[in-house]
Amino acid sequence: MLVDFLAELFKEEGHKLIGIRGMPRVGKTESIVAGSVCAHKRWLFISSTLIKQTVRSSLIKGEYDANHVYIIDGAVTARESNPKHQELVNEVMTLPSIKVVEHPDLFVETSTCTMEDFDYIIELRENENQEIHYEEMKKQTVQSRII
Repeated sequence: MLVDFLAELFKEEGHKLIGIRGMPRVGKTESIVAGSVCAHKRWLFISSTLIKQTVRSSLIKGEYDANHVYIIDGAVTARESNPKHQELVNEVMTLPSIKVVEHPDLFVETSTCTMEDFDYIIELRENENQEIHYEEMKKQTVQSRII
């Protein structure tokens, strides 16, 4: 159901900022990619931990496209100290395209975005009683910025 919902959002034209909250390994990234495929959109990781940690600092010419879905792992980006990555994230945020941020709570702590900038916030849980908390991730973010 989430994949179908995301696909419908991704089919819409123009800027859209979507946040997906959830604990690690509940299928956030997989759902975003599957929704992109269903919507016939190309997806690009700006930051991710899906297969290995990805932190991009630039895009090539063909990767600037309103039909792309840009995926940002807010936890990875929040702990990334490379200014070129942060510049790329800021640049992507200005594009008239779909941007999906995993862990938006962490992302807004180190970016110019606020939670009010998000058009949608989706929570993905293993079960209805699972609590989403970021204390451990925040500790990792603070530690990696100090090192």
